Amino acid sequence: MLIGFDLLVAAGTYISQYAVRNDFRLAYAAATVGIRSGYSHLYDLGAQKLAIESLGPGFNPQPFISPPPLAWLATPLLVLPFGAALIFWTILLVAALGMAWYLLAPGSGLARAAHLALLLGVFPVAFGVLVGQPGAWVAAAVATSWWLMRHDRPVWAGAVLSLIVLKPQLALLVPLCLLVSGHARTFGAWLVAMLLIGLVALVLLGPEGVARYRDVLAQTQTPDWDITRRYSISGPLGLGPILTVTQVVVVAVTLLAAWRRRGSGPELPMAAGIVGSLLATPYLGFQDFLMLVIAGWLVIRGGATTWQVALLVVGYVLLELSLVVLAIPILLAEAVLLASLAWPSAEPPGDLRGMHRVVGGHVAHEPGDRDIADGAERA
Repeated sequence: MLIGFDLLVAAGTYISQYAVRNDFRLAYAAATVGIRSGYSHLYDLGAQKLAIESLGPGFNPQPFISPPPLAWLATPLLVLPFGAALIFWTILLVAALGMAWYLLAPGSGLARAAHLALLLGVFPVAFGVLVGQPGAWVAAAVATSWWLMRHDRPVWAGAVLSLIVLKPQLALLVPLCLLVSGHARTFGAWLVAMLLIGLVALVLLGPEGVARYRDVLAQTQTPDWDITRRYSISGPLGLGPILTVTQVVVVAVTLLAAWRRRGSGPELPMAAGIVGSLLATPYLGFQDFLMLVIAGWLVIRGGATTWQVALLVVGYVLLELSLVVLAIPILLAEAVLLASLAWPSAEPPGDLRGMHRVVGGHVAHEPGDRDIADGAERA
């Protein structure tokens, strides 16, 4: 039903304006500027405007403010006309969502199919695909990183996790949560990868390009960018000292939640990192709530309590109605979920501890152990 609603909305509102309203036009135009004029001009607003307008009539110029790697990712698609590149980009986004579901969704059989329907049906996720947002890449990166950690590949997990740089505010605290919870090798690999990405970006941009990027980011402090704060904590709090104090508290609670799970699996620390990131960032669109589905799957895999499951159900309804309920109920639900992750939990019974095995410096579960443990706990 929800997927049908999404398609109905798309057919009535977005299909006719699919190309001109798609945010991929910004990355495509930025990649064009980088190739034609050099990366020092990547954040030259005049060059961006000309590149967007050259795509055809009706294209609305807007600043490209994403980190350089998003433009790098779009660069190979410059070999295609924009229309074909956009279709290919959309296919990649859907594939990234499918990969996140395949690797991370809990359960089996019909339950996993239901999780896929729930993922594609919730409107913020569908809207993100419709407008070409890169959140699906970040979701896939987090899911793949989790899968690699569970298969004793912590270094590769950290390298893959560096892809959160495509939209860092969606999962920025995840690496720190992994460090605090004892997954130092994954954090170290992520840090090395990020340093390499940053070094390449600085070399390509040069001093002039870095200055332009700083000026572009400064524009996000103006009222013209209020729409980017509508669903974030800065919406009700504004940009000021209250926001700063709140962000510090959120980060502290997030790291506390991760620390309480030190020596255990990566699921709950990663979930806390996602929720904390979304709560702490002052810039967020409702399509970015896609990451809450990923966090929910991690909580379920980590052993959700009954009332956490109930909270996830309520949160899903809030996401579907996000255009109606707006930000505050969703922010409150996020805060409660984060607090529940930071709340002290009882140690598992001794007979359940013996079902775990230690791999690569952290506790891992044999396939099926979580289901067995959950069944034992219910009994």
